[in-house]
Formats: sequence, structure tokens, C-alpha cells
Amino acid sequence: PNSKNVMYEIEGSYTQRCCAVLDKSRRRVAEIKQKEAVGGVGFGVDVFRLIVQPEIDAALAMTLVILLDQMFGSSRRLST
Repeated sequence: PNSKNVMYEIEGSYTQRCCAVLDKSRRRVAEIKQKEAVGGVGFGVDVFRLIVQPEIDAALAMTLVILLDQMFGSSRRLST
């Protein structure tokens, strides 16, 4: 893609809850990670952490998560 027109790029696997949002300079401005297990009990992929850096609006980062979930989320797999 033409890098002059790119504002944000998402790399990784949303279905595994392991992806990063990069800005046009390829700096990591937000990332989605699986929540770590507590006491040996796992949470599953529907429980995750969204880490947002000051360079991106938190509402925009959450909007990207909602869009990714609509495209690749587990609720979509269950309804088809």
C-alpha cells in the first residue's frame, strides 16, 4: 500500500488476541493481548487487554477492536 495514505495498520491475529495497531511511522500505538491466566485458570480468547498509548485516542482504539470483533470475533463464528 501507498504509505502516504496509511494512518493506521493492524498486524497480528485478532482471533488469537495478539495484534498491534501501528501508526503511519510504524510505531506501536495500541495492542491487543490475551489476558494472562491467574492461578493456572485461563480466561479464553474473549477476555483480553487493550493497551493504548497516548499517541492514539482511546475511543478510536476501542472502535478498531469493535470492528475487528465484528469481522473476526467468536460471536460471528457461533452465529454462522
